[in-house]
Amino acid sequence: MPNWAFFLMRLCIGVAGSALMTWVGWKLGQRLWALLAFVFSTPLIGVAIAKPLVEMVHDGISWMWRRPLDAWNGRYYEFNGMHVRVLEDGGRLWFCAKDVVRACEVAAAAEALPGLRPVGGLKCMSIEAIESLHGTHRGVDLGRFVLWARREVVTPWERKRSGALVPR
Repeated sequence: MPNWAFFLMRLCIGVAGSALMTWVGWKLGQRLWALLAFVFSTPLIGVAIAKPLVEMVHDGISWMWRRPLDAWNGRYYEFNGMHVRVLEDGGRLWFCAKDVVRACEVAAAAEALPGLRPVGGLKCMSIEAIESLHGTHRGVDLGRFVLWARREVVTPWERKRSGALVPR
């Protein structure tokens, strides 16, 4: 049962119990009995909702703490101190062209590079397109990027897909 449903169920049961005790006190004929029944039954509501309320607050704070990181969950790679977005689409890895150009300091417009494909709202390029870019824009950082991408991104991803990382 979800925590919010558990909270509502216990709240309803606590309020119903308090209302029942107050009503019984009222039916006994005196306001004093009804007031005493209400005062002694109200803490039952607090006891009933305490645990689910604490868990809901913990879940809410944990959600707020993780929320800014959701965009990078499982896709965070860093090269040259820059964030490089890597997306998976169609059984291949795609590197965000703007991130590659910025991280490698290539003197070219990211939108004008050959081999771009829109993936997840970003203009992206495959590892082969990055290698061909290295052939045309001979840069030290671009060569390092190709080696880094093969070693740190593509090879672990291929091993994971092939099942080579599964313990036996």
